Amino acid sequence: MKKETIIAIFLGIAFGGFLAFFLIVKNKEIQLNKNKIIAPTGLITQSAVKSNIVVTPLEITEPNDGAIFDKNSVEIKGKVSKNSLIVIQSPIKDLVFKNEKEDFSTDFPLALGENVIKIVVYPSDKQLRSQEKDLRIYYLEEEL
Repeated sequence: MKKETIIAIFLGIAFGGFLAFFLIVKNKEIQLNKNKIIAPTGLITQSAVKSNIVVTPLEITEPNDGAIFDKNSVEIKGKVSKNSLIVIQSPIKDLVFKNEKEDFSTDFPLALGENVIKIVVYPSDKQLRSQEKDLRIYYLEEEL
């Protein structure tokens, strides 16, 4: 091979490597500028204000778990935090309401035999967890 051919091959490889490195760096800059910023780049200041929210735990005062009734409805009474969403579920009826006070009371139908009633309370403050309780109540007719 001639001397000029070797120099031309060497310069071609060097120029190609330099051009490839330049294109990769520029492409990476373009991709980084095109992506959305997920986290803020400045100082993060949290202005979390501690609120004096009193959380009342879910407490069912009536009826007791395992109670037996001779009528086809029962009055469910209890205590929860104010302005909570209360969901009462059973196989025969679902009931959803928002309480205005800490005490709540509602009439709920019963099916013959065992009734598993699930009570779930969602507090008005979204940062607090929901609370739930299960009641097993029995409705038996007097003739039995």
